[in-house]
Amino acid sequence: MLFSKKALFSALAIITAGQATADSLDVTLEQIQSQFIIPKYSQFSQSAEALATSAQVLCSAPSEQTLLDAKQAFINNVEDWQQLQWLNFGPVTYFMRYYAYEYWPDKKGVTQRQLRSLSADPQTMQAPKFWTSASIAVRGMTAIESLLYHGDFNVVARPSDCEVLQAVSQHHASTTQDVLNQWQQSKATDWIFPEEGATASAEHLVLEQMVQQWLEHMSVVKDAKLEVPIGYKERANLKLAEFYRSEQSLEAIKTNLKSYRTLYHVGSPSLYDAAKAQQPELAQSLENALADNLKIAMQLPSDYFTGSYTQEQRVEMAKPLVSAISNSQQRLTNLVTSMGFQIGFNSRDGD
Repeated sequence: MLFSKKALFSALAIITAGQATADSLDVTLEQIQSQFIIPKYSQFSQSAEALATSAQVLCSAPSEQTLLDAKQAFINNVEDWQQLQWLNFGPVTYFMRYYAYEYWPDKKGVTQRQLRSLSADPQTMQAPKFWTSASIAVRGMTAIESLLYHGDFNVVARPSDCEVLQAVSQHHASTTQDVLNQWQQSKATDWIFPEEGATASAEHLVLEQMVQQWLEHMSVVKDAKLEVPIGYKERANLKLAEFYRSEQSLEAIKTNLKSYRTLYHVGSPSLYDAAKAQQPELAQSLENALADNLKIAMQLPSDYFTGSYTQEQRVEMAKPLVSAISNSQQRLTNLVTSMGFQIGFNSRDGD
């Protein structure tokens, strides 16, 4: 009888601990939204509005200085986007907003062709429903970068090019404000649709999906942003690097890696706190791996994508970072599966 009581108490303790963990993760999710997603989207929206204002000033008074100001506003907006890019979830998934923000990689030059058409007849952009049917290739930062940096366009000397820049920038700012508003007016669980018969809570399913997004974005950073353009496994094509015209390719990777650590520690309890309570060794192992990623990325030369290095030199310099990101992916997978999250196939993993 004594043994049975002990067994009962042990079982109750396990159940209670599990419920406490679940409750703490519910709080973590709310704080990821309130302390990470909403503030980052607010920052992104503000810099998008500043970019639209800079484009307006440039078109009103075209000069090398107003062009430089617009380019800096664009770089600031790209930096803010990179902090959110890992999360393709929620209101950004509606109306193809996520892919409109950044039509990349544009291997066939679709953006330039469509921008040239718009510049030939800018009046088409004034149609009432133009942006609801416009191609994602001309609705966001990829189009803005082309207009500011591509040799086919001259927003200082050619008013029609600047008119397109102004319209795209304003649409981009409006879109970003809409996404922010929707995050502010909803809960993260409003954007999840559980399958019939699902037993996990909506909060658990949202966190599970966010972790999946995080893992998949690590693959994007490692494969699409780093390996593919430098020819890590095949032929090099540096023009496939993200935001290569504005020379933001390396900075984007660094910002992505910083955002991972921020995400891991946001809130009280944070994901790190919850992981530490359940799997302290795995939690600390991931923490170390995320720190190593950023440390190694910071050691790459600032002209890594733009300097006159050979393919072999770039590959050799990239090897430690490729290995480190792969290591952090595995550690994150091990940690979250041990915490009860079901991680599906990583469709963006190139390995």
